[in-house]
Amino acid sequence: MRRIIEELDYKPNIFAKHLKLSRTFHFGVLMPIPSQDSMYWTLPLNGINKALRSLAGQRIEIKYFFYDKYSPESIHQITRELLQTKLDGLLIAPVVSRIFEKFITEIPKDLPYVFFDSFLPRADYVSYIGQDSFQSGVLSAKLMKMIIQGKATVAALKVLPEDYHIEDRVNGFLSFCKKCSGIEVRVYDIDGNNPSHVQKKVFSSVFKENSDLKGIFVSNASTHLVAEFIKNNPLAKKVYLIGYDPIEKNKKYLKEGIIDFLISQQSEKQGYEGLMALYRRVVLNLPVEKKIMMQIDIITKENIDYYQS
Repeated sequence: MRRIIEELDYKPNIFAKHLKLSRTFHFGVLMPIPSQDSMYWTLPLNGINKALRSLAGQRIEIKYFFYDKYSPESIHQITRELLQTKLDGLLIAPVVSRIFEKFITEIPKDLPYVFFDSFLPRADYVSYIGQDSFQSGVLSAKLMKMIIQGKATVAALKVLPEDYHIEDRVNGFLSFCKKCSGIEVRVYDIDGNNPSHVQKKVFSSVFKENSDLKGIFVSNASTHLVAEFIKNNPLAKKVYLIGYDPIEKNKKYLKEGIIDFLISQQSEKQGYEGLMALYRRVVLNLPVEKKIMMQIDIITKENIDYYQS
């Protein structure tokens, strides 16, 4: 019998074994309101729901805890509600670092949690699913260098509230540009919660203050706001524009040629892998990789129609 098992490379069906259990597992998902950041958060949410559908029949239930990432009070309120809820596991997007660093100290020691999108290095997490943000910034700078000819000024727009992965993207971009003679980078802070007319004032300043501006790097999914400003403002000359994430508005301006490159962090896959990592660890009691890194994809108008995140 042992010889037959070895020849057939038999493995026990852990899924079938779990079906014999009568218990239901309750997972919490703590993430920003899906409509925020130009609907960016619908991407990982789609991935989470896709994973949940693939686990149909596995007795998994999810409770979503959506917070306003621009409101500390909202985050405090939602996290207090979460801590009063009985859960078996938690999937977290800790996008406001300073607040979530305190929150993770309040999580019960016996509650396993997985990070996606953002990362807190000092946390006792089960797994992190995300991208090497620093290298994505380096890649963005390399692309900018390739398409810019000669000396130029480039603006890097750092979108607030700041967290580790936004900081890493900008730092990666700056680190490469420092090695490039003739390219000067000016960093501008933009509050992502400001109304559009306030943000447009910042965009206007970027063009007015830099007569030799040839490129703009946007550190999150807000690239379409800059593209819209360029398209509708006759005083804004065409510059090379690089940003993040294939949300619908970004795809529109990419196809029109106003955005030159989008960097994808495979946001939908992050949500999918996040829930699956939690399932493997909590339900199946299997080991999970400490870091599951997403590849860095370059999206252009030529391949956008065929891209799946």
